[in-house]
Order: sequence, then C-alpha cells, then structure tokens
Amino acid sequence: MIRYSKKFYFFKVYETWFQYKFRFTDLFTLNTYQHVKDKPGGKVMGSKANSWTVELDLTQDEETIFSKFRTTNKQEIKKSEQDGVVCEFDGDTETFVEFYNDFAKAKNISLTSKRRIDEMKGHFFISFAKLGEDILTAHSYLVDKEVGIARLYHSASKRLDENFDRKIIGRANKLLTWKDILYFKKTGLKTFDFGGIAEGTTDKSLAGINEFKLSFGGEKTECINYNSFGYAFLKKLGRKMGATGNG
Repeated sequence: MIRYSKKFYFFKVYETWFQYKFRFTDLFTLNTYQHVKDKPGGKVMGSKANSWTVELDLTQDEETIFSKFRTTNKQEIKKSEQDGVVCEFDGDTETFVEFYNDFAKAKNISLTSKRRIDEMKGHFFISFAKLGEDILTAHSYLVDKEVGIARLYHSASKRLDENFDRKIIGRANKLLTWKDILYFKKTGLKTFDFGGIAEGTTDKSLAGINEFKLSFGGEKTECINYNSFGYAFLKKLGRKMGATGNG
C-alpha cells in the first residue's frame, strides 16, 4: 500500500493507493483512497466513485505479452529500435519536470513540480526514450512493490514540437511503453496499469487515448475511489479554482 501526504494551499491531504483500510480519523481529515479493486468489508468513509483502467498481467512470459500487442504496435516498436531510439530508467527529477511541464503548457493541462514528486519519494519511477541527446518521450509511474503494481502517472512527448517528426515520436512512445513493461516484469511486479481510461467518453481525443492503452493487450478493470467528505469538498473547490491535477 502506498500512502503519502501532500500540501494543497494550507491543507495537508493524504493519498492512499491500491488498498483501502478504514481509519476513524479519516472522517475528520482530508483523505482519498485511489484505484481500489477489492471491495472492503465494514465501514466506508465519505463518498465513493467508480473508475476504469487497463491492466496488463505481467506474470505472463515476454513472448505471450508481446504476441497480444496489435500488429501495428509490434511493427512500430521494431521500427523505433531501427530509428536508434534508446530507452532508459532515470531518477533525474529536474529533467523530467522541465520536459513534462513544456508538454503540459502546450496541452494546457496541469503542471507538476519537484516538490510534488518528492512527496511520492520511493514510489515514483521515471523513464525516457531518447534519440541521440534529445528526449522524445517520458513516462512516470507510481509503483507499489507490496501489491505488485506499476501505474502510469505522467506521459509527455515532443509530438507538439514542430522541430520533431511526429511519426518518430509515436513509435518511440510505443517502444518506451514496451521497455517499461519489461522493466517492471523483471523487477517482479505482477500488474502494469496504463493509468486509467475515460469509459464511455464521446471525446475523440480521449477515445484515442483509450484505444492506445487497449492496443497492448491489457484488460479493462473497474476500480473504486473513496474520498472523505472533506477531501470531496476540497476537490470540488479546487476544480472551480482550476487548481487540481498532478502539479
């Protein structure tokens, strides 16, 4: 189970991932339990909401996992290697934050920060796909070794930069996803989580992201998020203020 606190203005918010355990103090503090699959018995605090993600079983052998990828993914992963793209895991938080925030500004989505990442210290992993000295795409993951799961947390690329070939970027992103899968499998994790999908969306952009995540042979999985009443109120307030997200 992952549990950490983060600052939201003057408030301390507690986030717990993948498991739920009722605490009486949760009724009076700002708490959220994210991506819980096992329904807890007994009391449940505050409000709850269903969410969906795509999960890949890492207990399968490498050949079986790769065989379930869509044909275009297999072809583009091999082509990306021919392009000379190199993937690596790196703990360089400052480089990641700068790269991600450039992408986030172009997409008009929430920024992140070194402080926010440091709050997840010990559970936060970063990977990069590079061509020469250029970073093409970057991923971050929230990793729970106890539960055996790695969940995609951030994804950013140079695809919005006119100085880069979007086809090369797209292939590099697929190669990096494959290398991430292999890395977490080799470290003994059981589940690779693609970071959630927008179930039932009519938005073409979100539907495209859903299809990308499903193209690696994973299965749709339903989860539950539990929020204390105080957290639910603060989250609603944050949306009105435009202050929510991973930043």
